[in-house]
Amino acid sequence: MRAVVFHQAGQPLALEDRPAPVLDVGDVLLQVDLCGVCASDLMAIDGIVSDYSPPVVLGHEVAARVVESRDPSVAVGTVASVNPMISCDVCPACRRGEHKYCPDLYGIGHDIDGGFADLMVVPRPLVEQGGLLTVEGDVAPERLMFVEPLGCVINALDDTPVADTVGILGAGPIGLLFAQLAASQGARVVVVEPLAHRRAVAEGFGADLAVDATADGVAALVDATDGGADTVIVATDHEAALSTAFDAVRRGGTINFFGLAPAGRTISLELEQLHFQGHKIQASWAFSRDSLRAARDIIQAGDIDLSPMVTERYALDDANDAIEAAASRRGIKAVVDPRIGVA
Repeated sequence: MRAVVFHQAGQPLALEDRPAPVLDVGDVLLQVDLCGVCASDLMAIDGIVSDYSPPVVLGHEVAARVVESRDPSVAVGTVASVNPMISCDVCPACRRGEHKYCPDLYGIGHDIDGGFADLMVVPRPLVEQGGLLTVEGDVAPERLMFVEPLGCVINALDDTPVADTVGILGAGPIGLLFAQLAASQGARVVVVEPLAHRRAVAEGFGADLAVDATADGVAALVDATDGGADTVIVATDHEAALSTAFDAVRRGGTINFFGLAPAGRTISLELEQLHFQGHKIQASWAFSRDSLRAARDIIQAGDIDLSPMVTERYALDDANDAIEAAASRRGIKAVVDPRIGVA
């Protein structure tokens, strides 16, 4: 098998030939069709986040097929995405259903090998936890690979319910998922995005209005939402978005700081103003098991448009080009496609 391995922050990923995995009882082997590049992958490579466990194969936004199974309940040929988080299922957080806060949490593409490879093992604990998110029928990999990011967005909107108007800062893949879901719930959606090519597609993904990330653009958002959005989602790690969020939200409105920021970045709040403005400040991280299942069901039903977001596609040999495409915000979504170049 071939795999693209993250060895050390600041170094390119390495393409390696490896022996085919040998499964233990209860494990499942996937053949990867597509794997998306996530912002967290970029941050690991750049050394901005340091909780990864290299050497490890990155990639957790997976569309795949079962090619070997040592679990009798999982058939070869099953099409699936995966829940990339494995928890203990017995600690207080897990018993509350908040598995992502488990102190013993570990993850695919983070601590154990992920989807930047042609084969990937789903270990027995994850299989037993329902971590294979299977689909029926003809679900294209370009849709199925969005189960994990869509699950994160659904989880955030559970934390921050959609009101009449929603401002979304950033029109990358996550921002466009937020736009589609908020629009599907009846909200008026305004997207703020500095890149013209991303503004140009935002209205096709649910936005009523897409504006530049300038003072005039934010003023247009405030005007379009009658004084500021009810809810502002910060779907970017750009530092300027921190202050823009407060400019874009109405009095009494909610800000969700969704985008992962580097360690050490802070915001400064004048508490008297916070008191009188009545802003509600939240953050959302990752997903729940329920939100992943909901994402799988939405994708299975074809309820929102996903495939057109995949604009940059790279073979395993060119995985570092996929990383560069995502880092430079080329197109919308960059993916690694292990099928390219395979006879």
